[in-house]
Amino acid sequence: MEKRDLIVNKATPLGGRIWFSFVLFGLVGQLTWAVENSYFSTYIQQTITADSWATSATVIFSAIFAAAATILGGALMDRIGKRRPFVCFGYILWGLLTMAFALFGNEAYANDARAITLIVIAFVIMDAIMSFVGSFSNDAAFSAWVTDVTDITNRAFVDTVGSIFPLVAMVVILVGFSGYANNGQWALFFAVLGAIPAISGIAGLFIFRDSPSLKPSADKTYLKQISYGFRWENIRDNKMIYICFLGMMFSSIGMQLWMPYMISIIIDTLQVDYVISVVTVILASAGLSIAAGKWMDKYGKSKFYYPVALLGAAGGIVAYGTKFVQGDAVPTTVLLIVGGTFIMSSSLMMAGLFNATARDYMPEGRAGCFQGIKMILVIMMPMVIASLIAPFIIDTVALAPSAEFLLTHPTYATGYLYPHELFLWAGLVTLVVLIPAFFVKKDAKNIRKRKLQELHIVE
Repeated sequence: MEKRDLIVNKATPLGGRIWFSFVLFGLVGQLTWAVENSYFSTYIQQTITADSWATSATVIFSAIFAAAATILGGALMDRIGKRRPFVCFGYILWGLLTMAFALFGNEAYANDARAITLIVIAFVIMDAIMSFVGSFSNDAAFSAWVTDVTDITNRAFVDTVGSIFPLVAMVVILVGFSGYANNGQWALFFAVLGAIPAISGIAGLFIFRDSPSLKPSADKTYLKQISYGFRWENIRDNKMIYICFLGMMFSSIGMQLWMPYMISIIIDTLQVDYVISVVTVILASAGLSIAAGKWMDKYGKSKFYYPVALLGAAGGIVAYGTKFVQGDAVPTTVLLIVGGTFIMSSSLMMAGLFNATARDYMPEGRAGCFQGIKMILVIMMPMVIASLIAPFIIDTVALAPSAEFLLTHPTYATGYLYPHELFLWAGLVTLVVLIPAFFVKKDAKNIRKRKLQELHIVE
């Protein structure tokens, strides 16, 4: 096969039903995760305590329960050869659990250490349960389904489109629902945004379909099914999948260093318009990433790894530059938008690159088993590692709020403002992605050639 033969002129069509299901469940899933990832943290910071331990505890336990759900769920789905019931009924329950957070109410809690601790514990427990169900249905079932219905000619584009769903979700929340949170109507906020996945799950019962090629892939016992991705022989035989997951892990660590604090950084630390900044970053990042996804499928993913990693590092440095123009709204906003666009675009493209490549190496009928490994390396580990690093950065910089600021933001009484250095470290961590990218690039042409031959795409 000549080099020119590796250029794909026409991707395998997915069909309207698959695209509709992908967009509906992908976007709604990220809408619900955005509530959990950004607004749960914001709720704690604004109504309970701004101390970083509370945010970190929520993130860490959410990650652990999400990983457990994906390991157990992915193996079960492969074993019985079905994704549909877990996606549809899972989204219904996921939505109901999100609605339950309305029980916490709208009022800020008294500045009492014991009361705050108990409230945080209750919140963490509910968040862990919600994350378990969400990961079971979204990260295990839905993600495995995407592998089932795509191939090497369309995966980079599909995964890159999927990677912008978190950003689109943030825009939807900002435009349609953030007013509830901004006005302290948290109960209404959680109730409305919980209803959306529940309704989507009901709709999916009539729309969503499993891949016709999906068959049960059962080991002798369920325990062996669960342990499939952890056994040495399977790690050895599928090492490129694990290398791809490591690449995604390093990229995710960078994002998790600042994403849980994003809203508070922009509003409280930078003191610039949150909506304008975030919407601009999201739209610009989405446009760049979708265009890049098309190019990746056409020319091969290997050409994009290094430039994308460097783009993320540059973004972190540019966003860190807001520290030196603090108080001047225009240059602060410009640096935030440019740096944020670089960071976001890099993260989206990196997710599309590594995720699509991992799917290329996925053994037939085993996509579910690997979702647990992916959850541990790509979701849980970054959330845990970043949650341990971020408080250290925050406390080291010790950006103390002013007395005037504390009059309107009492939750910061025993903590610090979230510093600009979180951007810088996010960018620097992204450079570590270059290590797994090196190994993926080495084998990129071989796997692409093999997969194109399997599809009989040879010119």
